[in-house]
Amino acid sequence: MIYMVELNYSDPSTTKKWNSWYETYLRQLVSLDGLATAQRFQAVEKGTQFWEYLALYTVPNLDVYDTDAYRAIGGGGNASKAFHHAISRRRNVYDGVSRMPEVPETHRVLLCEDTAQGIGLPGILFVPLKASAGNQQAGATKIDGQPERRAIALVDAASVDQRNLSAIEGLAVYRPITAYYA
Repeated sequence: MIYMVELNYSDPSTTKKWNSWYETYLRQLVSLDGLATAQRFQAVEKGTQFWEYLALYTVPNLDVYDTDAYRAIGGGGNASKAFHHAISRRRNVYDGVSRMPEVPETHRVLLCEDTAQGIGLPGILFVPLKASAGNQQAGATKIDGQPERRAIALVDAASVDQRNLSAIEGLAVYRPITAYYA
């Protein structure tokens, strides 16, 4: 299952500090039992879709968010309190991918919203994602449960540029901004 966090950050004066904090936090998260992978991304074209940042995690279920270990590292938003004034986010968990693969700098994540099949793009295979939890509190983390259906694909950066994929309505294109932690 994929735990997906989409974020906007609105304070340019602290963006660098926030990104640095988040990189450290990813390393802490993958040290927890039940959180297998973590990686962050940023929109290729700022302003072309609603969410500028994306974080993708692999979890077997929501139990990790109800552990003392998760709360101890500030899980559920407690670790990021210094940045709450500038954060807006949406969180969801999806079935469809059992383990999120590493996305190297040479590749991009494509996300479609409110469609299970993706956008018909020749040569690009979208994997359907279905929300595995509705709007609920999962331990220390609030799951929004929306959108219920999405589609995800990985594609090389050259194809994104050649085909101008970031200009397609309803398609969000993200580049990796952190290492892949596992």
